[in-house]
Amino acid sequence: MTFLELKECEYGLTHAGTFHSDDVFGFAFLKMINPDIKIIRSYTVPEGFKGIVFDVGFGEFDHHQADNECRENGIPYASFGKLWKAFAPSLYSEEVVAGIDKNFIESLDNSDNTGRENAIAFAISTFNPLWDSDSNGDKEFDKAVEWASVLLDNVIKTELKRAEMQVELLDIYKRTFNKKIIILDRFMPFKKALWNTEAVFVIYPSKRGGFQVQGVPINAETVELKKPFPKEWCSMPPKGVTFCHNSRFLISVDNLDTAISLCEGLL
Repeated sequence: MTFLELKECEYGLTHAGTFHSDDVFGFAFLKMINPDIKIIRSYTVPEGFKGIVFDVGFGEFDHHQADNECRENGIPYASFGKLWKAFAPSLYSEEVVAGIDKNFIESLDNSDNTGRENAIAFAISTFNPLWDSDSNGDKEFDKAVEWASVLLDNVIKTELKRAEMQVELLDIYKRTFNKKIIILDRFMPFKKALWNTEAVFVIYPSKRGGFQVQGVPINAETVELKKPFPKEWCSMPPKGVTFCHNSRFLISVDNLDTAISLCEGLL
C-alpha cells in the first residue's frame, strides 16, 4: 500500500483479543496519517479485504512469520516498526525517521517480539480488560490508542525540534573560539550534535538560577563522558559549585565566569 492509498483507506484491520504496544501504536500512527480510518479487530482477514492489515494475516505489516525482517543491529521489526518504516519517510526527514525508530520504536518492537520488559509496553498492556472481564477489548483498545496517540505526537514533536536544534548547535560550535567549551544561551539537547566534535563541556543558564555544565559523551549511544567531573566534587564541591551529580556528568555553578574557569582547569 502506498502513502497516498493509505490516506484514502477506509479500514485498518488488526488482531482481536489482547492488544499490545505494536498494534496500538501502529493504529495510532495510521490515524495520524488518515484521521478517518476505522479499525476492525479480527483473528482472520476477510477474503477481498480492501483496507490495510497489520499484526495479523502474515502480510507486509505482520511480524509473526519465520522470515521476519530485522534491523541492521539484529532487533526484529514488529508491526509498529514496519508501518513506521513504510510510511514515515513520506512525512519526515531521514534523520527524524531514524531517530524515532532508534530512540522509541526499536525497544517497543523488541519487547513485542521477545517479551523483554519495556515500561511503555507494560503501560499499554494495562488498558486490556482484566482476566475476569467479559469485554472483547475493543473499547479498551480505543482508549489505549487515544493515550498512545498523545505520546507518539509528543515523541515526534520532540524529535523534530531536536533535529532543528542540531543545526543551530553546529552553527554555535563553528563560531566558538575555544571549541572544547561551548556556551549556550539556553539548554538544547546537544549530545548527538557535539559528541564527534572537539567539545568537552557545555555551559548553559539554569532555570534555578546560575549555570549548569554538562560533559559531552564519547559517542551518541553511551553515557561515558570525554571528561567526567572529579569524583571528589560529589561530596566536596569546589567554591562556586552548588551541586555535582553522583554520575559526574553535571554540575550547577553560581556564575558563568566560575563555570568557564572550572572547565578550563579540567582540560
